[in-house]
Amino acid sequence: KQWYQRRVRGVLSNVNNPTQEQLRERQKELSKVDASKYGNDSAVEMAWAQKAFRHTEVYFKLISNIECTKLKLTKHDDEIHSQFMMAFPRVPVAVLDEDRMKSVSAKRRWRAFCNLFENHIDDYNFGTLLRLDCKEGYSESNTMLVPRVQFLAIEIARNRLGLNMCHFGKKAEEKKEEKK
Repeated sequence: KQWYQRRVRGVLSNVNNPTQEQLRERQKELSKVDASKYGNDSAVEMAWAQKAFRHTEVYFKLISNIECTKLKLTKHDDEIHSQFMMAFPRVPVAVLDEDRMKSVSAKRRWRAFCNLFENHIDDYNFGTLLRLDCKEGYSESNTMLVPRVQFLAIEIARNRLGLNMCHFGKKAEEKKEEKK
């Protein structure tokens, strides 16, 4: 959580210490913005980071407590996965290269992919934190901000390949060790 708070403080310090109400209002305004017009504007990304971070906590609890190969993230998992495999058959989902994922040509391809789900997935383009290396947890150096559908496509692929099994039972094991 500390790395997240540092990143948010860094961005928010440029906004003259806004109140929580001002932040909520700004978040509402930004949720109405057409993200395809902005690319990867870091100020916009950070405004969405707070909600995205809460999402990371929930998702990590899921893969820590449920066998990932049986996990269903949406009712559209099959469609997302098949479209992802057709559009990006060579993306190495275990460990992602952020520079390649955010190149101009990759952004164009991902934007087209995400737009396929505009009318099917709620908040399809909402900024979501994605782990670069699936064997690691969420940290400042192991995350990048992506649209929700991109997160879903990659995490569904990871789950179906069993790549997130390394986290199954992890939290329970850590709690047992703390009690000793």
